[in-house]
Amino acid sequence: MRSFKRVILSVFCLLFILAAANTVLNYALIPYSYVRIMMHQITTENYDTVLLGTSHGLNGISPKILEEQTGEKTINLCLGGEYPRDAYYLLRQVCKKKLPKKVVYELDPGYWCTKEGQRGDFNRIYYEMPWSEVKFEYFVNKMLKLDFRATLFPWFYYRGQLKNTAKIISCKQSKDYKNFGVQAFDTGGQKFSDGFLKNFPVSGPKEEKDLVLWDKKNKNKDSFQYFEKLATFCQKHHVKLVVAVLPVPRETLQKYQKKYQESDAYFRTYMKKYGIPFWNYNHPDRQIEDFDYSLDAFTDYEGHMNMEQAEDFSVRLAQDLKSL
Repeated sequence: MRSFKRVILSVFCLLFILAAANTVLNYALIPYSYVRIMMHQITTENYDTVLLGTSHGLNGISPKILEEQTGEKTINLCLGGEYPRDAYYLLRQVCKKKLPKKVVYELDPGYWCTKEGQRGDFNRIYYEMPWSEVKFEYFVNKMLKLDFRATLFPWFYYRGQLKNTAKIISCKQSKDYKNFGVQAFDTGGQKFSDGFLKNFPVSGPKEEKDLVLWDKKNKNKDSFQYFEKLATFCQKHHVKLVVAVLPVPRETLQKYQKKYQESDAYFRTYMKKYGIPFWNYNHPDRQIEDFDYSLDAFTDYEGHMNMEQAEDFSVRLAQDLKSL
């Protein structure tokens, strides 16, 4: 009996040590992220308009300008690596506090023809999301299916940050971190301000390596499934849903004209099937007058806008939203 008790005690001690080590590694290796700010905002504030989508939306839409133009409280929840599955659960989390009036889903066709993987903020949404039935459902339908290690050992995806542990710990001990501040995100090339990630202009050659074009043959069924869940959720709760494709450089459109035309035709028909407004700001019927579509106004061929362009675009988006 004593031997059995010693075994049980040893197991509990081992589990305690592992849990403590896991906590320390999470604290030391996982950098401060604006996802933490976003999650704090949606659990403490009420919003009328919610922006969902990818890094194009994160860099390209200013919620502050939308608020000023429409008078509706707005939050930008777009993220690099955010697939429709993530967007669906982010919206569900928002709605635990209050149903918004509008949802703008920024559509990047590349996320509808590539598989979800360990990129961008793959596990940060789950990591920062407070415990609830939404988080449990998100765990079952994403984390458990793709990689359970992201749940048990979040630090695993940040082990490359080992050399930055002193900086990460210092940041997390600062008043800025404790008060959900944004000083840590001013890197010189970008800064998180006014609710979105602002890009400073980039001179010289622009990157094209991350450009992923629409490919109908490689459709990601999960992206379609979860977008339709999102659309059904909005319809059920009388939330107006709009889908927007943000501007990309003229040079990109000319170089890959056929792919962009195929993408526009496909998603225009798809959204019409579900009665969802589809605003493609690269299409002639919605191109913006006096808007700089040249590569100079973007940081890359993919279409991440400079901050001034993003603010100009946000004025136009706000005007369109007021017309609904």
